[in-house]
Amino acid sequence: MNFRNLIVIAGTLLGMQMAALWLDSQPLLPGSVYAQSASSAPQQDSDYAPQGAQTCLTCHNNPVVTSILQTGHGNSNISGSPFANRACESCHGASPDHVSALQEPAVVFVGSGRFPASDVQVQNQMCLNCHQSRETVHWSASEHQAADLACVSCHTIHASQSSVTNELRDQNLCLTCHLEQRSQLNRRSHHPVNEGLMSCNDCHNPHGSPAVGMLSRNTVNETCTSCHAEKRGPFLWEHQPVSEDCTVCHNPHGSTQDRMLAVRQPFLCQSCHSETFHPSFLYSGDDIAAGNPGQSMVGSSCTNCHSLIHGSNHPSGARLTR
Repeated sequence: MNFRNLIVIAGTLLGMQMAALWLDSQPLLPGSVYAQSASSAPQQDSDYAPQGAQTCLTCHNNPVVTSILQTGHGNSNISGSPFANRACESCHGASPDHVSALQEPAVVFVGSGRFPASDVQVQNQMCLNCHQSRETVHWSASEHQAADLACVSCHTIHASQSSVTNELRDQNLCLTCHLEQRSQLNRRSHHPVNEGLMSCNDCHNPHGSPAVGMLSRNTVNETCTSCHAEKRGPFLWEHQPVSEDCTVCHNPHGSTQDRMLAVRQPFLCQSCHSETFHPSFLYSGDDIAAGNPGQSMVGSSCTNCHSLIHGSNHPSGARLTR
């Protein structure tokens, strides 16, 4: 890659970062903007319930609904919140036919037998009208969006106590769909997700990311070294798989091997180092009987000698031994 390409890439990344920071600094949009997502025609004041939330609560007066009053969405004192504008209709849309004749509301998030859920794109656009920040800027074309996942599939907006709306700390929500990762996290060597010491969104952004796997940072290595800083380098003597991708050797969700290694040593090392300056295969007991115990690698591994496997700064550490 030449210098000009590097300049172009650096400029592109800087522009994306500045755009994300600008979006994150913007205040919540007024709830009245929602009307464009439900209908192309502008809404009139007469289309809205005459007494706001009180009109809705005449019928919908049950804890499942009223619990929203204990959340930020239902707090009219918070500027930009739905209840600071049109209350229930800030999200569900102006629905005069629903009020007068019990017809279907403009936007239905959780469908029932009588009123089916609105199209997923209509639901999500209603949420995105206010929730525009660098956390959601990559939602469009994200894996979850491509899977036709609705915001309410993960977020319970009316619930007064919801771990999902509290920094997305509930890993069980993610593992409801990601069953392979659930199995891996139950292996003997794993990240402490099940123990509650970290969550899925410490590494992933469920709302989308320019990185593979919706990682919260640009690359796998940036994500890993945000915690494992001692592995970041740069080192005088680099180990190429380390600088390339941590998952070349590790399974980040869990493994049956120590340190979440993808394969047991020395077989993991031998997948690349098939021929080395010394025999790098497991010797049998016959070698010990033949008087070559020093060459036997039974019960040992490559890292017994090559201990600085992530990289070395020692002048004599070319083979990562010191």
